[in-house]
Amino acid sequence: MVATAIFAIAVIGLARCVEAGLTAGLAQREDSRARRALLNWMRELQAGSQAYSNMPLGLELRGEFTGFRLYQSVITLELEDQNKQKVDGILEVNLELVWNAGGGRGSKRMKFYACPSAL
Repeated sequence: MVATAIFAIAVIGLARCVEAGLTAGLAQREDSRARRALLNWMRELQAGSQAYSNMPLGLELRGEFTGFRLYQSVITLELEDQNKQKVDGILEVNLELVWNAGGGRGSKRMKFYACPSAL
């Protein structure tokens, strides 16, 4: 009877380890999908197929990225070069991707700088 109790405790512990591993694998896959979605959107912006504009309400992504909502904010930077000359057209682009994950909420952010007027 003692051996059965010890075996049962070991099986329960093993089951919890397997569950934690599956949960970690799912989180890793969602993180990887989120990274791909952000990189794809950045490339679309750089290619000119999407506009550099604020999206305060977000955009519900489709296809491979269904379930993700993308928010974009764009800030026009006021910079000067080493000669104190104003440098125009440089943007700070902030992307945030939000999704529901395992009863919680996941998010991933990306910031980059662009100069679309140089294209």
